[in-house]
Amino acid sequence: MAKFLCVCGHAISTSGFIPNPDQWQCLSDSDFETFSGRVNAEDLYLQATIMFRCPESGHLWFFWNGIDAPASLYSPTKLPQG
Repeated sequence: MAKFLCVCGHAISTSGFIPNPDQWQCLSDSDFETFSGRVNAEDLYLQATIMFRCPESGHLWFFWNGIDAPASLYSPTKLPQG
């Protein structure tokens, strides 16, 4: 997969520039706790979940089961001011 379309119509690239400005590596707090002392960056990277944030709409695309499995979409919601 070199790119995919966000629901807003923006094409999100999964390849190209390194680092990719739209790609995030997400790690839960409990997974982070398995690391201690000096940490190999590649080990940390491999443990993380890949996520892409659409720069146009802010939609979040999480690949919970790896980049080859379907993504889960999370949509931004405006919170009431108060």
